[in-house]
Amino acid sequence: MKQLTLNNEFSYVDYLNSLIDDFIIELKTDRLKNHQKILELCHAAKFLSFFNNKYHIEKISEEPDFIISSANERIGLEHQILIESISKEKEGFCDNLFRLAEQILTEEKSTKNFLANIYINPFFFFFINEKQKSILEIVETVNIFAETGELIENELIERISIMPHSRISLCPNLGAWWQKNISPDLLIKAINKKERLIDNYVKKTNLNQWLLIVIGGLGESSYQLDNNFNLDVESKFDKIYILEDFNYQLYEIK
Repeated sequence: MKQLTLNNEFSYVDYLNSLIDDFIIELKTDRLKNHQKILELCHAAKFLSFFNNKYHIEKISEEPDFIISSANERIGLEHQILIESISKEKEGFCDNLFRLAEQILTEEKSTKNFLANIYINPFFFFFINEKQKSILEIVETVNIFAETGELIENELIERISIMPHSRISLCPNLGAWWQKNISPDLLIKAINKKERLIDNYVKKTNLNQWLLIVIGGLGESSYQLDNNFNLDVESKFDKIYILEDFNYQLYEIK
């Protein structure tokens, strides 16, 4: 396993924007529906930034997730986020509540645009049969805070901070957690799962196939690499990479 390094003289903000600009406008027309694909697109762009302007995203697809291109080659890029499923279920349900509440606030247009960092009561339990009630409680609480600065009594939200933004955006925070180290067994299982699809990808595209595994997000469900981690793996994928998202680090394991 080897770590790839970034070129410090390279303008990454401009490059990342150039990689996603052709796709992001259309995806943002329905942020709720395209949330996962927007995330995958940002991960792919961050991954390509380690190759010093060599590659660009040619196409978003599903089998594989992306086609990337350089001056002399085209490659299929499959993307996978590796997370701990039990914690992710809670995070996913919470994120969905706040995205739906964000959509209602945007449609109401009753306040100015803002970004709200929202700290959730750690003792609050989410119940599926009370989903709509929770959404409306978020909308009311955030709306009143945005207008008056007052946090009304509620069961879900403990604290809110607001700043100006280009649109209405809600960022829920579930509190502190201990991030778990990834294990070789988990990575091998993830690779094997994706490898079942590779023959179909090759048949469909007639291209070499790379696998990008993303870890190290901001939630309790995310994994990180231990300093002593090492893995050599056999796979049908021509290249396999691990991207630590928050730390902006990339490792090649095949």
